[in-house]
Amino acid sequence: MRIEVLSDHPGAQLQNTDAAIARERDRIAEHGRAVEALRRRQQASRRWWQLGRWLRDARELQAAQRAAPVADPGVLHRRAQQQAGVDAEDRVASELERFLRGDWTLFRGYANRRGEVDHLLVGSGGVWAVEVKGRGVRVHVTGDDWRFEKFDRYGNRVESGVLADGRGRSWGRQVGEVAGALEEFLRSRGASVPVRTAVVVMHDRAELGTCRNPGVDVVGIGTRSLLDQISRTAAVLDRETQHKIANLVRRDHRFHARRRSGGRR
Repeated sequence: MRIEVLSDHPGAQLQNTDAAIARERDRIAEHGRAVEALRRRQQASRRWWQLGRWLRDARELQAAQRAAPVADPGVLHRRAQQQAGVDAEDRVASELERFLRGDWTLFRGYANRRGEVDHLLVGSGGVWAVEVKGRGVRVHVTGDDWRFEKFDRYGNRVESGVLADGRGRSWGRQVGEVAGALEEFLRSRGASVPVRTAVVVMHDRAELGTCRNPGVDVVGIGTRSLLDQISRTAAVLDRETQHKIANLVRRDHRFHARRRSGGRR
């Protein structure tokens, strides 16, 4: 299987967060050095005739200590979530590469007018849009209502909520809208093939709870369900059609990437 990276939005997000953390650490360290310099200056002005300077230094030192910057724990939490997402995508790509034989192409980071999908598979078994999530939760799906429960190590539920992207779309609708736009584009270019959809959750503590009418072809914890479904699908695309679809995917992604960056077609 061939792997082709079209974009790496999660990796870029992680790099930006790491840069922000590094800047914050530098700011805290710089402030610490400034406080230490003030402390040494105050200690050096202990003669009785330097009382005025000592008092000024003491006030300045107290003000600097009160203004000490504090690391934002939310940034570290966001970084952990981003790292989990990157790790999950890498694991899926690695397992697909290991188990999918033949002339499959895995596009990472395909995007069109409806958003971005983590993985797009093109091969003899068709076209698959795969959204990858790295959440240690129990997933419940009823139609377009995707929800989660989170449990602590003792089995107590500590959190629950909706599973949606930044636009408020459920995980299923998120990948479904991207797949639908791609299917429409391929059809307009003479390649009438269905784009199948999957949501894969990669986390050691993830579970699948209720799953009714999810609106996608596969909902799975790990890649096994997706691989099983692909293996049961008969070969539907010849090499020439696969090559045509792969080129159209690249073209469509480039077009929308230019549009997002303000470029021209």
